Amino acid sequence: MTAAVPARPVLVLDDGGTVAGIAAQRWAAAEACRRDLPLEVVGTQADGAQAVRRLRGEYPRLPVQRRRLPDPLGRALRSLTADATLLALPAPAAEPVLGSAFCPTAVVPADETARGRVVVGIAPWTPEEVLRTAVDEALDRSAELVVVRAWRARTHGLLDLARLLPGPFGPDGGFGPDRGGTAEEAGRDLEHLVSPWRIGYRTLPLHPIVVHGDAAAVLTMLSVDAELLVLGRSGRGALVRAVAGSPGDDVLAAARCPVLVVPEPAPPRRDVLPRPGMLPALLQD
Repeated sequence: MTAAVPARPVLVLDDGGTVAGIAAQRWAAAEACRRDLPLEVVGTQADGAQAVRRLRGEYPRLPVQRRRLPDPLGRALRSLTADATLLALPAPAAEPVLGSAFCPTAVVPADETARGRVVVGIAPWTPEEVLRTAVDEALDRSAELVVVRAWRARTHGLLDLARLLPGPFGPDGGFGPDRGGTAEEAGRDLEHLVSPWRIGYRTLPLHPIVVHGDAAAVLTMLSVDAELLVLGRSGRGALVRAVAGSPGDDVLAAARCPVLVVPEPAPPRRDVLPRPGMLPALLQD
């Protein structure tokens, strides 16, 4: 007999009971219920029983456990994310945790959010995992999916909304002012990216849009009426972001809805994000 595989829990940070922390815990509990997964409240607080009691009272059918971690919690929390489905953090999120988690990480603001729309920021080199996650989230929420590409005619041509990739995707790699510097080019690139998903999920309301302007400003504006905003995270680490900056950092700081940050697929996470039966057959190996 094959042993049952333990469910990968939803993790949420206990920050001691702040307004943003309670909002993140409730959002995480709702996500755990929706996904039929257990919830683990993690933190360094000596007494975290209050958060657990509150969540058990509000979600009586949800298995809720508490796990106390050593302070500072960065390394211990990162280890937990290797076996988790999702990590929820109150906004503003701590960069060391957000930048190193193995699983998708949601940054949840204290404000209530709208319903019915998932927004994803995309670029030609954004990993497929980001768009696949956005599609799954829209389907699970019975929401429309808005796929956004921002275009700005500057030295770097089309902007990468989701991640920073220097080197081959910089001006010396074909993405300078002579490549991708028009709205028409942006539209063709975006339609090429979304067409397999449009074919595979014909019932999904999918709206690709190309906008002219700053990527962070556009996504922040769209987050006002969104249920969820999905971004990718570069695997190149904090050093690259510190040197060159990233549009995603600005969005995380200003977004009005939960922001789901999807890491690049890498061991040991390759077996976590894909969901059997959800990927269109034409994209499967």
